[in-house]
Amino acid sequence: MERIVIKHLSGSKANQEISFPIDQVPEISLGRDAGSTVAYDMERDDAVSRNHARITRDPTQSKVFILTDLGSRNGVFVNQSRIAGSTPLHHGDIVQLGTGGPEFSFQMDPPPALTPKATRQIDLRQAAPTREIAPGPAANAEVRPQRVLLRHLTGSKANQEVTFPVTQTTEITFGRDPAASVSYDAERDDTVSRNHATIKRDAQQKGFTLLDLNSRNGVFVNGARIRDNVALHHGDLIQFGAGGPELTFLLDPPPADALRATRQFDPRQAPPAQTREATMTSMAPTATGGETAASSATAAGARGVGKETVERLITQTKAESRKSMVNIVAALLALVAVVAGVFVFMGRETDKKIEATTSQVQAAKSQSEATASTVKAMQDLMTPKEIAAAYSGSTVYIEVSWKLIDLASGQPLYHQSWEGKPAYVRTPKGDLEPVLTAQAQKNSVPIGGSHSGSGFAVTENGFILTNRHVAAPWKAYQMLPAGVRLELNQKKELVAVENVPQHRWYPEKSVWSQTPLGEQKPVAGRHDRLEVTFANNKLRIPAKLARVSDEHDVALIKVDTPAAVKPTVLAPESSYEDVRPGDPITVLGYPGVSPKVFFAGKSKDMLDPGGMNIVDIPVPTVTPGSIGKVIRGTVTTASGGKDDYYSASDSYQLTANATGPGNSGGPVFDNRGRVIGLFYAGNPTITFAVPIKFAKELMEVKAVLQ
Repeated sequence: MERIVIKHLSGSKANQEISFPIDQVPEISLGRDAGSTVAYDMERDDAVSRNHARITRDPTQSKVFILTDLGSRNGVFVNQSRIAGSTPLHHGDIVQLGTGGPEFSFQMDPPPALTPKATRQIDLRQAAPTREIAPGPAANAEVRPQRVLLRHLTGSKANQEVTFPVTQTTEITFGRDPAASVSYDAERDDTVSRNHATIKRDAQQKGFTLLDLNSRNGVFVNGARIRDNVALHHGDLIQFGAGGPELTFLLDPPPADALRATRQFDPRQAPPAQTREATMTSMAPTATGGETAASSATAAGARGVGKETVERLITQTKAESRKSMVNIVAALLALVAVVAGVFVFMGRETDKKIEATTSQVQAAKSQSEATASTVKAMQDLMTPKEIAAAYSGSTVYIEVSWKLIDLASGQPLYHQSWEGKPAYVRTPKGDLEPVLTAQAQKNSVPIGGSHSGSGFAVTENGFILTNRHVAAPWKAYQMLPAGVRLELNQKKELVAVENVPQHRWYPEKSVWSQTPLGEQKPVAGRHDRLEVTFANNKLRIPAKLARVSDEHDVALIKVDTPAAVKPTVLAPESSYEDVRPGDPITVLGYPGVSPKVFFAGKSKDMLDPGGMNIVDIPVPTVTPGSIGKVIRGTVTTASGGKDDYYSASDSYQLTANATGPGNSGGPVFDNRGRVIGLFYAGNPTITFAVPIKFAKELMEVKAVLQ
């Protein structure tokens, strides 16, 4: 079977491979959106846009594929050249999403019959000298270049080659701007300006001109700095800034006059300097002493001077020479001391300048990092509309029916009445408990009920987070009606002793039954029904209770589905400290007050034709709002320590009030599309959410003792 193979070379998917049958995939989308065909990591692949690019098949040629840039922020590069709009892909092409972003190799399996080899990259500085060839009969024929070749010699692109078709290229831009035709590294090529230079082709397609775009460090051609612009020739050496990256400008095929003539040297125009003749003297020590000694010796020879006179003259000359040498050495020592002092002073001044420059660089780096962090955060922001589109399919509708049973007999328990009123007893601890019985009697009411709620997928294999009071209501409090309290009198007869108001009661904590009064019997909750329905779907999927928190209103349930479930993205635990009043939020869920949508269908089963089947289709409600207040069980004091203070529980108070019963367990998103809490309670004026920190604790296995 013919297929497309994408081999990831770098990024979060490095060394991974994914394939697509050619006749089954009309489009491959690339981006950080979780719905993309190839979805990149939100944190590690931050050069990739949410919807970055796509690969589509040419409708006229089944084996030709087109790569299109979907208006990405950082661009799309094929074989290191940024594309504009769309470009055909060939077997072996290297695709990069954004400057410094992840790369992959586009391949066909099996490969095409004729696959051109990749251009061999060479270092021109190590290349062998060019062999001169005598021009043949066709040397004077006009040769039009078909493409421009730029061979990089130094800098971040050293030993790389980029080509541009002549007929399709009117301008080639250079700079550190990611949008430049040849984009340099922002850190390593720091002599290059953001928009440094450009090469333009003239209207007659007979030549190319290099223009300096007012760069800071200038443009050099063959070692000479240009002013404004200069015509380019085959083989010219271009450098961007003194000491900056260099490249060779080449035309393929080269023009007939590409080889420059050898410059002839005319010796008549540069005669060699005449040699200076030195006059030799017989006495070297000093001019004065030598002349004196010579003249004296001559005179003495003429007059017959004796030996003693000559020795005296020689001794005098030696003493004067020693005195001159001492003076010269002293002068040299003084000069060395002065030079050393100058260097020490200059060194101190240089150290001060280096320290000041280092501080400025560090400050600029910190500001740049802060700016980059701010830009990245702005790129990740999502509107409520985008959040609903991305995660409505991960938000589920939950239906529950339950009852309280006697563990000893397995029978359901009923709340007994006394003369038509609910009956209660008081435990030794002073708590009011309903009188329970395993037999249904007149006016007795079963302990249990039915309700609905919301939840959201957190794993691909079907784990779903919701509230404890939704998934396991017997572990949450129930409101009991007003009634009467019973006691045994002295005759061991039941009598009503006082009226009891409406109050809260936790079913699973109840240990009282009717017969005999006060006998402890363990009880437990059981599901008659626990079903999950995904958004805009009619299929009810049975679920099972996986885990229940004993501290917070959080529970974990599980459904089994053959297909993978798209999970939501949970905010990290560190975000718990970052949530502040006023932060924007979005709530998804299924409030009971929202009008229902119904689907009517008739059975097509021949063995069970049945009648019309009407089911309600859950459609999630999107409720935007903000964090109104952050309630914590601990507070950080001014001294830095943590002290307990008393509050109902750790919660986020919300301004999202268009919800209500049925929305319990729904996800609360921040403006980056991450779940920061679970909606759990509220009324028309105020609502609350459990921080996701406590839900993530329920999903993990952590020791509470060291």
